[in-house]
Amino acid sequence: MLTLYKFLTNAAYVVLQPYIAVRKSKVPNEWRQRLARDGGIYPKTSSTDSSRDAKNGPCLFHASSVGEVRVLERLIDAMKKIRPDMPYCVSTYTRAGNKLARELFGDAEAVFYFPLDCHAPLKRFFAHYRPRGVVIVETEIWPYFLDYCRRFDLPVAHANGRLSPGSVRWYKLFHRSLRRLFEIYRIFLMQTHQDKERMIAIGADPKKVRVLGNIKHDLDESIDIEGKRAEVRKRLGLAEDRFFFVAASTRPGEEEIICRTLHSIPEFPERVVALIAPRHLDRLDEVEKILADNNYPFTLHSRLEPGAPSPTPVILMDKIGLLAELFYGADLAFVGGTLADLGGHNVMEPVLAGVPTLFGPSIDNVRDAAERIIDEKLGEMIHGGDELTAAVNACIQGKISYAKIKPGEYSVAEQTARIIVRELGL
Repeated sequence: MLTLYKFLTNAAYVVLQPYIAVRKSKVPNEWRQRLARDGGIYPKTSSTDSSRDAKNGPCLFHASSVGEVRVLERLIDAMKKIRPDMPYCVSTYTRAGNKLARELFGDAEAVFYFPLDCHAPLKRFFAHYRPRGVVIVETEIWPYFLDYCRRFDLPVAHANGRLSPGSVRWYKLFHRSLRRLFEIYRIFLMQTHQDKERMIAIGADPKKVRVLGNIKHDLDESIDIEGKRAEVRKRLGLAEDRFFFVAASTRPGEEEIICRTLHSIPEFPERVVALIAPRHLDRLDEVEKILADNNYPFTLHSRLEPGAPSPTPVILMDKIGLLAELFYGADLAFVGGTLADLGGHNVMEPVLAGVPTLFGPSIDNVRDAAERIIDEKLGEMIHGGDELTAAVNACIQGKISYAKIKPGEYSVAEQTARIIVRELGL
């Protein structure tokens, strides 16, 4: 199957040359990196020593998009406590992830787009750059890239790993090939026991697979949550008696449910301000129409005046990467992808900001976190619009209260960093 994968990716690379040429003319630096033709891709301390013991290059951390980059931020911070002088570079796949990585990792030797997973770009990439180790965050499995790592005996670690049931069915088609490629991995650090079982099912050595939890669930003890709350609310012009409800990462069908809930809140709009943040910003026009159909005037977040109250009771998020900060100012959050049958999004993010969190029953992607929230009374599961309305009203009226998360003895990020340093010999 690996041979077939290589044939198909290489054939696609040849067939798509006209498309690649057009993309390269429009965003030349991005595509020089994707094609591994420099463009800022190679770190200053690159090593192309053919020796199997080459240790001069920086460690390569790969995180596909914004969520994975946020995880990587915590992991690299933990790595620096153990190996403060370790050179490193970061690759991403999406533009949003690349933009955020450039903002976060100013001391990296390089931040670049991950090369296309086919022969020509990878041959160029490994001809110029031989990392001392590779750390891949969450769900990224690139067979051609891993085969090159195997050829050069580069140690690989899988951090904060997760696998959905759907992806397992796909990867099982490549079980034998993956089992061979997975030999290069020194460790698989998975979020849940279900993720561990799925990783083993697609070919990982059970002796190399461990469950540590989710780095996203770590509580940053250095953050003054109450001070952060005051800062965010001041910026949004929210008086302390205003109730701020955030509906995060909403998917199709969920915005209508939110609108019905707002209709059923007696204190809305006099006392309640709602922020709706669609998971994908290419749906903004669609969500704007839904709000208009429900007679809700709204203000785009980008057009708010800092420190001034929103001129409308509904704020519509139209920027990526700001939601995690805004959670600190919220009184209650709902996380989407959970009433829509999509498996859920990061239900712990608002909890870590000290905010009680509601979510629906579709939690396949976040089951471990959702169960923790329920067990520790950090929020609750609701099973539809009526239950959402009841929970929001109860919270506004002070008829229900939730616990606050407590930091553990030490974080998942720190545990992950220590294991990676040991297993990769960094």
